[in-house]
Amino acid sequence: MSVKIGLKNRIYHRLLGEVLGSGAQEFIKHLGLIGTSFAIAKVISGLVNIAAGRLLGPLEYGKINVMASVGAAFAPFMLAGLHYSVVKYGVGKEERPRVFSTALTAFGALTALVCGLSLLFSGHLTMLFHIDVRMLFFSLAYAAATAAFLLVSGMQQALGYFSKRGLSEIGFSLLMAGVFITGITYFGRVYEAMAWAYIVAFGGMAIFWLNRTRRDVSFPGFSRTIFARISEYGFYNFGASLGGVLLLNIQGLVINASLPAREIGIYAAYYTASINIGGYMGHALTTVLFAKSAATADRRRLWDLAVKSWRRLFPAVLALFILVETAVLLLMGRHQYSLDWRLVLLFAASGTLTLAGNSLAQIILSEGILASRLGLYITIGCGLYNFFSCLALVPRFGVGGAAISLIFTYSAMIAWLWVVKDSYLARGEG
Repeated sequence: MSVKIGLKNRIYHRLLGEVLGSGAQEFIKHLGLIGTSFAIAKVISGLVNIAAGRLLGPLEYGKINVMASVGAAFAPFMLAGLHYSVVKYGVGKEERPRVFSTALTAFGALTALVCGLSLLFSGHLTMLFHIDVRMLFFSLAYAAATAAFLLVSGMQQALGYFSKRGLSEIGFSLLMAGVFITGITYFGRVYEAMAWAYIVAFGGMAIFWLNRTRRDVSFPGFSRTIFARISEYGFYNFGASLGGVLLLNIQGLVINASLPAREIGIYAAYYTASINIGGYMGHALTTVLFAKSAATADRRRLWDLAVKSWRRLFPAVLALFILVETAVLLLMGRHQYSLDWRLVLLFAASGTLTLAGNSLAQIILSEGILASRLGLYITIGCGLYNFFSCLALVPRFGVGGAAISLIFTYSAMIAWLWVVKDSYLARGEG
């Protein structure tokens, strides 16, 4: 054990130039649990995606990305930022039961409303997204399942159940693999097999862990007082979630509407091997980082440590993305998905910047209501910038235009955070 601690101290000192304290040790411990679980889960889900890409081919595999992108557009309206509210306000033991039950009730009502209105105006929505009614149904189901999973995951974070949070990711990946194999067997090589795999995995894990959470926390019912309190914070994060759709999901929809059908499949393969992995790694990091940053009074120190880490780790992370992309595309089929080194480099850079930008943003955005407003401005502003960049760059540069747009967008986001950081970090020190 002492050798293990000594190794951690040496690595930490070499990376950041200081001694590993108790707070940092606890953070690394939680991050290690989450990181290991998320890594195992990502390997499993990654293998499923590779199999899906190889078996389905670009045309059907691309439809999965379109379905998920449309579902991601619906999900924020179902969640209304409540998954962030349960983390922020559910850490206190006294209010936790009311916070959880109020958020869960509001989520159920919003989901029913969104699904009802979407089916009522299905004709307009299918024209807007360039999809058919069947895919609209799958997108709504995907949105409800993912939203439920995120809400329950927020409850786990508030409870400090980081090991269970990691196990839920592993359970998700195993369930997705099982359903996908079953779907391929019964439905054939069509995107619906993967669609059902995502829906059952997200929804099944949400129901399972919600049931387990009920053993530790009572759910007394909806509270107007609590809802009024958490809804303001949730509203800003709702806007930020919409901006997140414009940041990470709009590319697939623009490509689907602008380029031949095969191109969305090629984009989906590169996205899976870079941006999606970057987002997943960022999700693992912020699962621990957001909770720690929200609880600390010294966010400036966290910011300085994060910046110092990224200055040294950026080349290594970029190289990792290049290796992973190459491996994934070779396994999917280099001829099916057109292994192009220019695209590999562009998507690796966009994945690295996505991970860096999200990790830095979490430190500032955990400050409270004022920082949530900043988060709303940044995500909406950068999201709109990314959307219009995609409209301009995708028709000209094809699939690579989506990666170029993300590189510009996340560089602008990091610059924005750097300019305003002093005001928000100072508030956290008070």
